[in-house]
Amino acid sequence: MTEDVSVGPAPGRALRIPIIVAAIVFGGTAIVLARHYKRPDPPKEAPAPGMTVGSASVTLTNDAPMWSVIKVEPAAPAEPHWTDPVPARIVFDEGRTSRLGSPLAGRVTAVMVERGQHVKSGAPLFTVASPNLAELRAELSKATVERATAHANFDRVQALVDAGSIPAKELITVKQEVAEADLAVNLAQQKLSSLKIAGMGDASFTVSAPRDGVVVEKTITIGQEVDTAAGSVMAIADLSDVWVVADLFENDVGALAIGAKAKVIVGGTTELEGAVNQVSAVVDPDRHTVPVRVKLLNLDGALRPNAYAQIKFYDPTAAKVALPAQAVLSDGEQSYVYAKDGKTGALVKRTVVVGSVSAGKVPVLQGVEPGELIVTRGAILLDNQIQLDN
Repeated sequence: MTEDVSVGPAPGRALRIPIIVAAIVFGGTAIVLARHYKRPDPPKEAPAPGMTVGSASVTLTNDAPMWSVIKVEPAAPAEPHWTDPVPARIVFDEGRTSRLGSPLAGRVTAVMVERGQHVKSGAPLFTVASPNLAELRAELSKATVERATAHANFDRVQALVDAGSIPAKELITVKQEVAEADLAVNLAQQKLSSLKIAGMGDASFTVSAPRDGVVVEKTITIGQEVDTAAGSVMAIADLSDVWVVADLFENDVGALAIGAKAKVIVGGTTELEGAVNQVSAVVDPDRHTVPVRVKLLNLDGALRPNAYAQIKFYDPTAAKVALPAQAVLSDGEQSYVYAKDGKTGALVKRTVVVGSVSAGKVPVLQGVEPGELIVTRGAILLDNQIQLDN
């Protein structure tokens, strides 16, 4: 006898279905609620005891704890001073430098000097094999032969005229031929002499040093193709004097002008007296700074181009006051200090115009008068408190 058995859902499966549905419904509700939830703003910190903060000022009571880190002092009158040392570099004097290129197209076959080498005037520098040189020499040879022919023809015609065999007017034509032949030879000779080279055969020439000096630049190697459009491939400079160049930001140039006193520091300790030779009228497009140049004698060769140095400038600016560097703050566009209001006692933010920092002091050109009470310590704390409360 067969027993009927009915098959239905397992008890565990039946329970899981409503749980999954409930989870989906609850999860969707949570997402909807999360979209409309607004996080409350963090509570503002209450000012420190004894402090009232305004939009550009802070007022402290006499017993305010912050006075332990805030110092207020009268602004001291400023005096002309030496600036702090600024980085500089030694470069060769372009006015005492000869730059050399190849006067003709060709291939370099020899280089006789290296960068940094001392050379004498007339010393061979590099040799170039050039088919153009052969053409110039051939042009001179041809012009020389034609000149000799023209002169011989002139002598023959002159003899015939003297003998009465031909009329004298025949001399006009041959004289013109002689003049043209002489001119062609002179022109060919000038082309060769203008190259200022020493011949090494019909198709090679050597470029020589035009002056005594040091090879300060060299961008030529054996096998290199050169031509007149390649520009300078070597530079020889007289290093008996050099330039020391500092790159200053526009705001740091101040009243610097040609003739201003300067001190160049080399080797970290040695100070050399000098004067500003040039303050550039344009900003360097690569460094975005203003090059300021000092010229120095270098008879012993101790100042080597491309070496680092430092320069201190004498700043004659008649600043009104000088403040500690930490008293002057900046927002990237303007400098400012905190001055004590004589009536309310509030420490008020005030915009100022300043010069270059020197020995931890900042000369203030505008905005503060001698004797005014200025926050000289803790100004940054006042700045932070204003930013927190506004």
